[in-house]
Amino acid sequence: MMDSLRDSRILITGAAGFVGANLTRTLICNGAQVHALARPNTNLWRISEVLPWLTLHRADLRDLKELEKIMDDVQPEIIFHLAVHRAAGSPEERLATLESNVLGTVNLLEATASHSYRRLIHIGSSLEYGTKTEAMKETDMLDPVTFYGTTKAASTLLAQQFGRANNLPIVVLRLFSVYGYWENSTRLVPTAILKALHNQDLALTMPGYRRDFIFVEDVMEACLLAVHARSIAGEIINIGSGKQWSNEELVELVQLLSGSSLKIRVGEYPARASDTTHWVADNRKARRLLNWKPAHTLREGITKTIAWFRLHADIYSSWQIS
Repeated sequence: MMDSLRDSRILITGAAGFVGANLTRTLICNGAQVHALARPNTNLWRISEVLPWLTLHRADLRDLKELEKIMDDVQPEIIFHLAVHRAAGSPEERLATLESNVLGTVNLLEATASHSYRRLIHIGSSLEYGTKTEAMKETDMLDPVTFYGTTKAASTLLAQQFGRANNLPIVVLRLFSVYGYWENSTRLVPTAILKALHNQDLALTMPGYRRDFIFVEDVMEACLLAVHARSIAGEIINIGSGKQWSNEELVELVQLLSGSSLKIRVGEYPARASDTTHWVADNRKARRLLNWKPAHTLREGITKTIAWFRLHADIYSSWQIS
């Protein structure tokens, strides 16, 4: 896999985000010529150490002309589209999220349409599905319950339609609950780990809410496989572990593996609209089309993540980084 990516020109939108930063580092290690696209005001803390090994492009996906200039300069062979905006608490935030996630995706598709590339991999979200009572399949009706999930569903459908209408090699990887290195400190896994390492109390939701947690290293492997897999243009592929865990089970595992004892304040963390007692991927399509399956159990992934946070806890000391 490494040699096949060496010197390949790869453009990544959202390169400074959680998953994007992991992918940026993975591709650099694989010898690719990485072109990272980030908004002008984006904090580059996740990729600051690898900036000398990539080409950084500061641009807003809402600016079509600027995107076209970048595409003409880069001539990317492979494109990973991970850039998103999540805020939806006010009309202004919802407009920004709509413009970034939907219009931004359309602009990227338009800006790359005249270029000959090997593959464009659009990163989707399991939030596109909404709540289901069985393992989520790629053929399920999309019924998102959040504004962000709705914009992600729209961007996925646009990418799929654009690829089919123009005979372009576009693939969608629909990620479930990714955890691991460089994750936002406000999310459950890093919050639990940081609280455990600092012997602090942890506010938790009411019992029973579940997620399909997938380790970021396994997601990176799926991304690399999606570059090379044959006959997958136009496909949507779930990337999840195929198992679900409750929040309290996850926290219990963090305590066990970190050797800490957390004081858990059950029910003090408010439920989100997307919280549900059933959330798990049907990942058979990924196994069939990508020959991919998770290499890490939750225990193994959390063990690696705790070790990483022990080494990088100072980065999160302010707890303000997102």
